[in-house]
Amino acid sequence: MQSNKYELRRRLMGITVKELDMVIVDDGHTFRLMIKGGSDDCMRLILLSDDYEMIESKCLNDVRLGTIISFLRKALPH
Repeated sequence: MQSNKYELRRRLMGITVKELDMVIVDDGHTFRLMIKGGSDDCMRLILLSDDYEMIESKCLNDVRLGTIISFLRKALPH
């Protein structure tokens, strides 16, 4: 049973995300998360706080669910 859970999680983390525009509320602060596509085949994750502080990811060829989760872990205050 444990290996089935691991396999499901691995497959979910590999899902490719093409469009994203969502609002996240964390400890009374509101953040907007989106994918910004550029003209040079470079995509970036953008996290914008309610006080207009912007955190931008490095250039990405594709965005996967695991990439988004990793970015949020690094970008959101703990």
